[in-house]
Amino acid sequence: MILRRVIKHVRNQEWTAIFIDFIIVVVGVFAGFQVSEWAVEQSQRASETSYLERLHNEVVQLTQDRVRYNDYVQIRQLDLMGAVAVLQNQTDRQSLTDGECEAIIKSHIYSNPTATLPTISELLSTGRFDALRANEVRLAITQFNQSALRAGDLIEAVNRNILALGREFPQLIKLKTTPDENTEAGTNMVAQCDTDAMKTNQRFLNSFTDNRDRYGNYAVYAIKPVSEKLNMLHVALDIELGIAHDALDEVQ
Repeated sequence: MILRRVIKHVRNQEWTAIFIDFIIVVVGVFAGFQVSEWAVEQSQRASETSYLERLHNEVVQLTQDRVRYNDYVQIRQLDLMGAVAVLQNQTDRQSLTDGECEAIIKSHIYSNPTATLPTISELLSTGRFDALRANEVRLAITQFNQSALRAGDLIEAVNRNILALGREFPQLIKLKTTPDENTEAGTNMVAQCDTDAMKTNQRFLNSFTDNRDRYGNYAVYAIKPVSEKLNMLHVALDIELGIAHDALDEVQ
């Protein structure tokens, strides 16, 4: 219809009408592009919000899981430091506690708690990560991923050439299994540490010191940074999504 009208105006040399028709066509095309771009942008925003909401839920769950593990690592660290104080005569206590003895026996165990967030993996694998407009969230994701990768490398390094002290020094550490209905396996390991003999065995002291230092590096440079970066990602997502957690949520 527009085309027939333009042809008619050209034949009649109605230049003003031709100009008006031209403006109408240009404005119509421009408006069409704008509406199309707006629709695409709205779709992208909805998709991004969906990704961020999913990621937030995953971060909350992973944070809760890691809080329990962080507490475990901290307790193990305190028990190892307590064992150091006893074995180096830095305290009035003459014997190791059960917790300190267990910490010595398990000082060679370093696990890598999960740091996987499926939504991040999906964003990276599909190439949609670069499309995220939330710069603070993108930065927090990058820092979290880098920290998790470094933690994995460190844990792999500290696991090399470590000693299971219970096997290496059976004359100093006695292990036995006892029934325990409170555990899934139905049994529990009971350990007895000969504190006096440990204090005079330099080979044991050297091995224990090496294990304790490795565990300290593991706790400080592998576990703690990942949890800190995860918390930073959580904060960035809360700000972007306008989420406020009350005190009860934070405790849980």
